[in-house]
Amino acid sequence: MSICKLCFKEIINHGFFSIFNKSSICFKCFLKLEANFSRNIILGIEVISIFKYNDFFKSVLFQYKGCFDIEIKNIFLERYVHYLRYRYKGYIIIPAPSNEDEDEIRGFNHVIEAFDLLKLPIQPIIKKKIKFKQSDLDKKEREKIKNKLLITNFEIIHNKKILIVDDIITTGSTIKAMIEMIKKYNPKDIKVLTIAKVCRKK
Repeated sequence: MSICKLCFKEIINHGFFSIFNKSSICFKCFLKLEANFSRNIILGIEVISIFKYNDFFKSVLFQYKGCFDIEIKNIFLERYVHYLRYRYKGYIIIPAPSNEDEDEIRGFNHVIEAFDLLKLPIQPIIKKKIKFKQSDLDKKEREKIKNKLLITNFEIIHNKKILIVDDIITTGSTIKAMIEMIKKYNPKDIKVLTIAKVCRKK
C-alpha cells in the first residue's frame, strides 16, 4: 500500500495513466496543484510553467523549501517525467541561481533536486555576484538583475541545447536576464521550464 506524502491517505491508482506515471501523492492532492502547462514567450524563447501558483501549491512549496522536506522533491514532475524527458532530450539544464546561504541551511538546492528527476545533465553555472533575494528587489532593481549575475563556464553553453529551469516565475526578470546572458555564447537552442507561474492580478 502506498501512502500520499501530502495528506497521508492511501494512494488509489486511476486507470491507464497511473501504470506509466507512478506518483508519491494521491490523485486528489495532485488535482489541487492545478497543472495547466501555461505557455509564455520571453525574448522569443518559449517558457512552459507546469502549475498555477495557487494556495495549495504555495503551501506545498513551503513544505518543500521552508520545512526542508526533501521527501516530496519528486511530486512536481513525476506524473509528467516521461513526457518531459522526451520533450527536452539532449538539453543541458541550467538552474536559476539560488541563495547559497539558504541552500546550506536547507541542506539541498530545491531547484536542482526537483529537476534531477529528468536525468539530464545539470550545470549550475550562473551565480549571484552578490547576495540578494529577488523578493526584496523593487521593479527597477529587478530590471537590472543581469548586473548581479555571472556565468562561471561559458564553454558549456556554446552550440548546446539549453534548458533554463526555476521553481517559480513571477515577473520573469531572472529568466530574461539568464536568456540574455546565455544568448551571448551562441547556444544551439534555449527553452525554459518552471514548476509554477504566478498569475498577477490586473
